[in-house]
Amino acid sequence: MKKNIAHIITLTSLCIAILSIIESCNFNLTIGSFLILICFVLDSIDGTMARYLNSDSEFGKQLDSFSDMIAFGIAPGILMYNFLYLQFENTTLPYISLLIPICSSLRLANYNIDINQKKDFLGLATPVSAILFASIPLIYQYENSSVILTIITNQWIISLLIVITSILLISQLKTFSLRLDSIKNDKRKLFFIFISICILSIFNFTGLPIVILIYILLSVAKSMNQ
Repeated sequence: MKKNIAHIITLTSLCIAILSIIESCNFNLTIGSFLILICFVLDSIDGTMARYLNSDSEFGKQLDSFSDMIAFGIAPGILMYNFLYLQFENTTLPYISLLIPICSSLRLANYNIDINQKKDFLGLATPVSAILFASIPLIYQYENSSVILTIITNQWIISLLIVITSILLISQLKTFSLRLDSIKNDKRKLFFIFISICILSIFNFTGLPIVILIYILLSVAKSMNQ
């Protein structure tokens, strides 16, 4: 039974991702965003649980990849499509959101066949990308600053963000892993976790893009020092 615990968590994440898609299609974008964040938490737990229970398997790896594609590729893609559709009169622009599932699928396929991506990744991880896109409707819903709301409702800024993030997904940028079992002995990662908690406690959902920017900058700095 214990070997299936991680699979159950993965399937739970998959189901929640489907619910996120349904809510996004019903234009309940805030709920859709929260559900993607829940998928992120479950994705962090299932791998750790599999390693703790010594139940790693090729089947689990493939199942996790399919779940990630739905939770961190398709769900945020549909979320951003509907956000752009609701916010702007341009009926063509929302289709730029197709880049999210396309580049996410390429990122996951590359990860599945690259045995070197264990401690570090090549390209932005799909969960990080998904958090960034999930934060946008949440910022729009809960942020009080008119300046930030003006930025978050600018169609060209959002479009550029989608393009840049999609490029980072399939780039050769080395990004560090935040697996729970790899954090405790890494001062850089502990520092990042500490800074992230501070930023999120101050800025709430608006802090999510800031945290991701810091994550990218720290990854670039680490790559330059190697």
